[in-house]
Amino acid sequence: MTTRRKLSCYVTIIAALAYSIFVFAKPTDKEKENNSEVKFTSRTELVLIPTLVTDKSGNHISGLKKEDFTVLENGAEQKIATFEEIASDAHRFSRPRNPNEFSNSLAGGPSARRITLIVLDLINTPFVDQVYARKDLLKYLTQSVDQREPTALYTLTRSGIHVVHDFTTDPRVLVAALHKVKGDTSHIVDSPEDVEAMTGTASPDGSAGVDPGAVQSEADRLQTMMEDAELNFQSFQQRLAITYTLQGMQQVSQALAGFPGRKSLIWASGGFPFSVSDNTMQLAPAGRDSLTDVLPMYEHTWQLLNDAQIALYPVDVKGLQVSTAPSVAVRNPGRNYARNMSWRQMDTQSTLQTFASMTGGRAYYNSNDLVKGFRDAVHDSAEYYMLGYYLDRSKTKAGWRTLAVKVKRDHVDVRARSGFFVTNATVDPENSRNSDISSALQSPLDYTSIALVARWNKIEPGKEPGKKHVSYEMHLAPDAALINDAENNHVVLDFVVLAKTPEGKTVDRPVGQQVEAHLTAEKVSAIRQKGVAYNGALDLAPGEYTVRFVVRDDLSGRIGSVGAPLTVE
Repeated sequence: MTTRRKLSCYVTIIAALAYSIFVFAKPTDKEKENNSEVKFTSRTELVLIPTLVTDKSGNHISGLKKEDFTVLENGAEQKIATFEEIASDAHRFSRPRNPNEFSNSLAGGPSARRITLIVLDLINTPFVDQVYARKDLLKYLTQSVDQREPTALYTLTRSGIHVVHDFTTDPRVLVAALHKVKGDTSHIVDSPEDVEAMTGTASPDGSAGVDPGAVQSEADRLQTMMEDAELNFQSFQQRLAITYTLQGMQQVSQALAGFPGRKSLIWASGGFPFSVSDNTMQLAPAGRDSLTDVLPMYEHTWQLLNDAQIALYPVDVKGLQVSTAPSVAVRNPGRNYARNMSWRQMDTQSTLQTFASMTGGRAYYNSNDLVKGFRDAVHDSAEYYMLGYYLDRSKTKAGWRTLAVKVKRDHVDVRARSGFFVTNATVDPENSRNSDISSALQSPLDYTSIALVARWNKIEPGKEPGKKHVSYEMHLAPDAALINDAENNHVVLDFVVLAKTPEGKTVDRPVGQQVEAHLTAEKVSAIRQKGVAYNGALDLAPGEYTVRFVVRDDLSGRIGSVGAPLTVE
């Protein structure tokens, strides 16, 4: 079980029980409770809204003041508490060079650094379209990308997020890396064409067009059962695709959360594996499956995207689509095949558009010029305004809250994210504690909300035969937000460590501790000046390892992680 202990000194947390097993608990009744009313924690919620203000030609309008803006939440005007005009710059990042220190923080360039991240979604994209997406990416990178521009490329597959190129490397290297990216021939979600080719029906309910008043023969019942099995499997595949897609978005959000300012996330895909209702931003029912059990994950994904100030730029890599005629693979197209395919295409594009507008980005579809989407995503984060207001905690109704930003200036275009979720799942960090820690342990990305440095200390003979005792230190930079002044200087931190083989296999269960304390004024001062250090150890057999270090602030939900190689001889 999780070990909980008090803070025993000003700055350093000594792990006297460093070998205790960290167990992820099952969801509690609190996590499953009805979200009709929101129960706020004691912390104040600041809602930040990156806002683009341009003329009709797309040029940034500078020099606006706070008084020129009006922010509305669900139609009610909000008092703007923070305001800044930001001009970002293109400077690449660099990593610390101490061979025994591993940090999730990147150095280099001014504080307002521009970040562009491209995700090639291979889960929801047919193989032939993956090739098209790669071709347009190469075209953009070779013709348009600034060599100083921090640009990263990830791929999303059934095994998770994979880093092809990170922010610290020359974009010219990305061009070479992209040439080596291979597609995935078995994307998860079958299209209606795929289902029809396998079952001979496009029916969403498995009825196979059988007259309900007719007497079913054995063959008819068997055929229906086969079609039901295929459609049920399609539903299962869709659920997997939704889960993997949302998990990928969450990991990217956590990785970018520690960098200030607006970030552009280009999501190159064949579409999302769900549809979205534009008036509530809830997951819309998809066929026979209500998807209600993945709704908490969906809402948490939105929270992380908003907290990281990510603007989503979905790019439909299928390009220009003008025909809905069945392909040769469809042996028995239904009577309404063309209409259903046309509806599916419009639903996909509507979801891309809704997802983009709700984050302040733009969607690109039904075009053979995908390069424009890549260029716009970088350009949009160059100059913008950052507005902030404090959430009215007296309004406890749960759900999607719409945002609108207006400017007292004629002939301008204003673009900002148009809403956010307020539910118990999004305002109470305890709801996502287990999933956040598990995600950080498994993800190849470093989570950056908390600045973290891990370093190896001594390696000594262990008490167990054939094992070595490996000491380590986790150091958190000075961070006033770790301490909740309103609750008698309350601090709750989770420290978790997991060792893996080079093949990614876990060596043992995660080990860690939860440290909780109400600090004296002297300890508060020390932590704010020097940060927090946590010392622990692992017992490992000789070999090569990658160790994930994770720390989570359980009062705010912020999380930091970093991976470190280790050789035990």
